[in-house]
Amino acid sequence: MLGVATSKPFMSRIKQSFSHLGQQMEQAVKRGLDRHVRLGVTGISGAGKTAFITSLVNQILNGESQFLPAWQVLEQGRFLGAKLAPQPDLTLQPFDYSGAVGKLKQGHWPPSTHSISEIRLLLRYQPSKGLAGQFGQPITLTLDIIDYPGEWLLDLPLLGQEYAQWCAEVWPELNRGAWQEHSRSWCQKVRALEGNEDNSVINELASEYAELLKTLKQQYGASLLQPGRALLPGELAGAPALAWFPLPPSLLERLSEESPLRQTLSQRFSAYCDEVVEPFFRHYFAKLDRQVVLVDCLSALNHGRDQTEQLALTLSRLSHSFHYGPGSMLTRLFRPRIDKVLFAASKADHITADQQPALLQLMHSLLKESRRQPKYFGTEIETLVLSAINATEQAKVSSAQNQSVIKGRDLDGQWRVRYPGEVPRRLPDADFWQQQGFDFSGFMPPLWQGDEPLPQMRMDYAMQFLLGDKMR
Repeated sequence: MLGVATSKPFMSRIKQSFSHLGQQMEQAVKRGLDRHVRLGVTGISGAGKTAFITSLVNQILNGESQFLPAWQVLEQGRFLGAKLAPQPDLTLQPFDYSGAVGKLKQGHWPPSTHSISEIRLLLRYQPSKGLAGQFGQPITLTLDIIDYPGEWLLDLPLLGQEYAQWCAEVWPELNRGAWQEHSRSWCQKVRALEGNEDNSVINELASEYAELLKTLKQQYGASLLQPGRALLPGELAGAPALAWFPLPPSLLERLSEESPLRQTLSQRFSAYCDEVVEPFFRHYFAKLDRQVVLVDCLSALNHGRDQTEQLALTLSRLSHSFHYGPGSMLTRLFRPRIDKVLFAASKADHITADQQPALLQLMHSLLKESRRQPKYFGTEIETLVLSAINATEQAKVSSAQNQSVIKGRDLDGQWRVRYPGEVPRRLPDADFWQQQGFDFSGFMPPLWQGDEPLPQMRMDYAMQFLLGDKMR
């Protein structure tokens, strides 16, 4: 009896192992047949990742051709439908689509991303090409959408840096004019260090540095904030791997290699890269096939020159973190690479329609450096101006100029008619900021009960770019 009793858990583990192996083999076959896409949705915090994923899933599940004319598989009548499926990785938090929809029905935006999440959809369609198209056999495309905090994305460039190199890059950013007054006190404390400080002093300064980053993000619109886990530490809260900060290059030059301060900060920087950033990159980011990078240009313009220029710098550094390159059967099976990247300027409903071409040109200006890396390796890139969930309506104000405006509910719930201002077509020079008058403020979600697809702008173009070639 003892032998029988102990064999059950053993047999259970054997069955689980075979089940897991079967799932891996099934995914490998689908990837080889080009019927499986892993889509990453990333961006700087506040750019609307949760809204984008919610809208994308909603359009796929409920979209109609009159609302999505650019999505060819639907417009051609070949799309047979879609359904949600159990997520493949049970160690990840599921993306709460139903919860997000519930929040929108209640008139509230869904909460922002605080951890990695995943959602899987099965898209059924009738192919128009190949043997399957000739024989009329429907095909199912498996779509995995992976969402993760934008703060974690900002850590990827650390993998190619040493501690001293990182300090040389990040220290000037702490002293930008827009937030120099707020960061001055902390920077002065660090400049006064002698190099023999113990862990208690280091830990205290690291804690103050994390608070400084949060303030620069929330109140001053800064985007290049590292380490990203200092903003969302999660299980790392209080861990030594997160207790580090930059030193001014002038102080680093004076400190010897044996300096306790320099050694401690360098070791913690390396541990963070090896134990936190690299596993995240290896397990999740490097396995993506396609990428959406959402960019909130309007909030940066609202804050001013330093924030807008830093946003361009942030995008440039992030571009070097992607694994670019066109796909093939072997790379899909064993070493997936991102073969398409969509750079999307979000919240286009916050400006008038006549300003949307200018926003697209501004995106091109901000992404000038970021676009070179993927183009070199053959990755197909697209830049769009879109609104995942329209919170406003376009309107006109009767006047001599017949002024274009937008209409929506402010965050206090009151209906407003507003002209937000003109969007510059390129990264403006210093003189521009003396006379700019932007008002790109937020709005409440639309009044929506779920009986129709979510109102959106150009999501069909995004869907065609990201999925169109897989559903021919």
